[in-house]
Amino acid sequence: MAEQELPGGWLPPQAPGTAPAPPEESERPAFVQPRGQQGTNGLAVAALVCAISSLGLLVFSLGLSFLFSIPLGLAGWVCAVRAPKDIRPGQRQAAKVLAIIAVGLSVAAAITWLALMAAGYSPEDLQRSLEQELERQRQSS
Repeated sequence: MAEQELPGGWLPPQAPGTAPAPPEESERPAFVQPRGQQGTNGLAVAALVCAISSLGLLVFSLGLSFLFSIPLGLAGWVCAVRAPKDIRPGQRQAAKVLAIIAVGLSVAAAITWLALMAAGYSPEDLQRSLEQELERQRQSS
């Protein structure tokens, strides 16, 4: 026995203790994923992993890992461009943006470090100056 639906698709209230009849097979709602959300986009995930790894390496090494960050960023960019456009397009777009940012920052770090090294500054000088600054801050507090 099917219940009469009220306007807006609502069913009338039931008295406590009475269970509504289960809907017939044809009346049961079916879960349908919205278009553009089916499955996973493996290339977009790979692009995200490459781009985030590139950015992480760049940050944690203060730009000295540009030799690894540039290829990782480029690999992420290529994966994002080749990823299918109809499966999770937001994920693909985010990966593409992150990969472009990673490549740009990696190239900027490479130019900066190469210019510093050409001027006679080395990573050891950076380490020494950071240690001196840390020691100075410890003594002042």
